[in-house]
Amino acid sequence: MADRNVEKLASIDAHLRSLVPGKVSEDDKLVEYDALLLDRFLDILQFLHGEDLRETVQECYELSADYEGQHNPQKLEELGKVLTSLDPGDSIVVAKSFSHMLNLANLAEEVQIANRRRNKLKKGDFVDESSAITESDMEETFKKLVQMNKSPEQIFDALKNQTVDLVFTAHPTQSVRRSLLQKHGRIRNCLAQLYTEDITPDDKQELDEALQREIQAAFRTDEIRRAPPTPQDEMRAGMSYFHETIWKGVPQFLRRVDTALKTIGIKERVPYNAPLIQFSSWMGGDRDGNPRVTPEVTRDVCLLARMMAANLYFSQIEDLMFELVIC
Repeated sequence: MADRNVEKLASIDAHLRSLVPGKVSEDDKLVEYDALLLDRFLDILQFLHGEDLRETVQECYELSADYEGQHNPQKLEELGKVLTSLDPGDSIVVAKSFSHMLNLANLAEEVQIANRRRNKLKKGDFVDESSAITESDMEETFKKLVQMNKSPEQIFDALKNQTVDLVFTAHPTQSVRRSLLQKHGRIRNCLAQLYTEDITPDDKQELDEALQREIQAAFRTDEIRRAPPTPQDEMRAGMSYFHETIWKGVPQFLRRVDTALKTIGIKERVPYNAPLIQFSSWMGGDRDGNPRVTPEVTRDVCLLARMMAANLYFSQIEDLMFELVIC
C-alpha cells in the first residue's frame, strides 16, 4: 500500500515539475525525496486523525495538481466542494497539513540542491571569474582563477584583504519557533543520510524511523508564536545558529581555505588577524522605530551575547583540556 502511495505521489510531483522542466535535471532526486516525505506524513496523518482525513488531504492534493496542470475549472470546482464540506475542526487540520507538506517540500528541495552542488563540483567550464565562485568548491575555484592568469600570490593577497560581514537581523513578524526550525533541520539531515550510497539496511531502517518521528514531532508542534518575541528572545534565537552550525562550521570552512591554497602552491595559512568572515548583529540595537528597543534593552542584549560567547569558549577550552590530559 505504501509503495503504491509513493508511486502515485511521485507521478503527481513529476507532472507538476514537468511544467517547469528547466528547474530540475534528469538526475534530480527531488521527486523521490518529496514523495518519500509526503508518504511518511500521510501515514502519520492517518495515525493521528484517521483514514478519512488522510483521503481528504490526498484528494485535495491531487485535485490541486490536476488543476495546476490542466487549468480545468471543473477540477477547481471539485476542490471547492471538498473544502466547503469540511467542518471547522477538519478544516484546521487540512490547512495545517498543507502548511506542513509545503515545509517538507522545501526541505526536500534543500537536500536536492545540496546534492546537486556536490555532484557538480568537478564539472562545468567557467566563462569568467564571477561564475567560477558559484559553480565549484574552493579548490576548483582557485585552480580556475590560476588558469585565468591570476597568480597564487594575487589570490592569497585578495583573501587576506577582504572580509565578508554577515549581519544578523530580526524582524517582529518572524513567527517560526526555534524548536520547529530545529526539527526541520533534523528532518533534512535524516533525508540526506537516507540516500547516501554506502548506507546499510539497518542504518536505513533506523533513519527512516527517525525521519517518521521528526515529521510527527514537527506536525504536532504549534507553528505560530502565541506571544511576540522580545529583543532578548530574538538574540537567543540568533545565537542558536552559532550553537548549531556557525561555531563548528566557520573553523571547518577556514581549514578548507588553507587546504585549497596549498593546492595552488601557497604554503602559508590565512593570518588570524585577517578574518575572512566576521559577524555583526542588529538584534536588540536597531533604531527603526521599534518602541521596545531602548538603551537598556541594547545593553541587556550585548551582555547576553557576551555571556553566550563566553560559554562557547569555556566549553571549547574544557574539551581541549580533556584532550590534552595524559591518563
